[in-house]
Amino acid sequence: MADPDLTVDFEFLSDSERKLDQLRRTFKDIENRRDDMKQHWGSGAIAEAMGDFVENWDDYRTKLIEGIESVGKLVAGTKMAFEDLDDDLSKANDKKPKK
Repeated sequence: MADPDLTVDFEFLSDSERKLDQLRRTFKDIENRRDDMKQHWGSGAIAEAMGDFVENWDDYRTKLIEGIESVGKLVAGTKMAFEDLDDDLSKANDKKPKK
């Protein structure tokens, strides 16, 4: 029997999906920590600069979270599509008459 033309590592896809979800949760949780850090910013110009930085970071963090969610959905969809295809091919192979 020849080597398959395509090999799908389902464990890798599952692991990627799980790690992307962990990243998403971590970046979402950063917002909660932001308020805890305000007391350490000091006052005056430094506190104002840190406030500006945090606002910019929040904007980019939101885009990053959206990107991570999008990639996570693509990975989940890819895994599901290959699992379905694998099941279909297995069923079709079972129906073939044995030689």
